Order: sequence, then structure tokens, then C-alpha cells
Amino acid sequence: MYFGKGYGIYEQNGKKIAVINLIGRTDMNVLSENPFIIVSDILKEIENKADIIIVDFHAEATAEKIAMGYFLDGKVNVIFGTHTHVQTADEKILDKGTAYITDIGMTGPEKSVIGMDISASIKRFETTLPERYKLAEGKNMLNGCIFEINDRTNQIEKVIRVNR
Repeated sequence: MYFGKGYGIYEQNGKKIAVINLIGRTDMNVLSENPFIIVSDILKEIENKADIIIVDFHAEATAEKIAMGYFLDGKVNVIFGTHTHVQTADEKILDKGTAYITDIGMTGPEKSVIGMDISASIKRFETTLPERYKLAEGKNMLNGCIFEINDRTNQIEKVIRVNR
């Protein structure tokens, strides 16, 4: 079995929306169950209980995220990757109708190393010693995606990447 429930089902405007959170295994340095098996178990558990299914896949490796996208194509409405903080420009609707983006990006300081103070981050890489995480300051950016879903059919109609 795995820790936590891994999903929630929420009602909005008469629609039941399942949100599933998964964690990848490649280069994550955490002990976790196989996300491909976990999501299959969750999908069986929520079968016929949700109108729309959205998956947040928190993973380091783009290959693992891409593989999960194809694995879930046609089984969920939306899958987006998180964790690397750098938005990818590969938003699309896959062959079986699932909306996909490898990494949705971050919201935070624009001049930073994934949100961290640049000098502190460089020092960590130069010395290989631990350095206190310090949040960068300055102008912020906003990354994300808008997934347009047909109200009648629950099919994805459009994916719009947001980068401001």
C-alpha cells in the first residue's frame, strides 16, 4: 500500500472533478511506489465517480513525465508535470484526447534559480556544500496552463500555456 490517498474528488458547477497527485521515481531521492501502478489502482477506485480527471505528476525526469502522459492518454482529461520549475513548450492534446504538458513551470521570482537566490544557488554548485535556501527577490513571473474542457462532453478542446 502507499501513503496518503493520492487523490480527491471535488464538485464544481455540477461536475465531479478528480485530482490525482503522483510522484515520480527517477532522480527524486524519495522512496515511493511505482506511479504507473499507483495511478492504475486509483483509476480503478474512482471509476464512474468523476466526470473529469486531472493528474499532477511531480517528477524530475522529462522522460518519466512523457511516458506517463502516453500511459494515461485517453484515461484522464489532463496531465501536467511539476517539480522542475522550468515551463516546457510542449503543451498538446494527445491522440486519445488527453491534454498534456511536461512541466507547467513556476510562479515566483523571475531572476532566480528556480525561485532561489542566484548567489546562494551558485555557491551550492561551486562548493558542493549545503547552503541555506534563500528565496530570491524582485519581479515575479507566472507560469501555468489553461485547459479548456467542453461542458457537455468533458473533452479537452484547447490547451493554452501561460507565461507572464
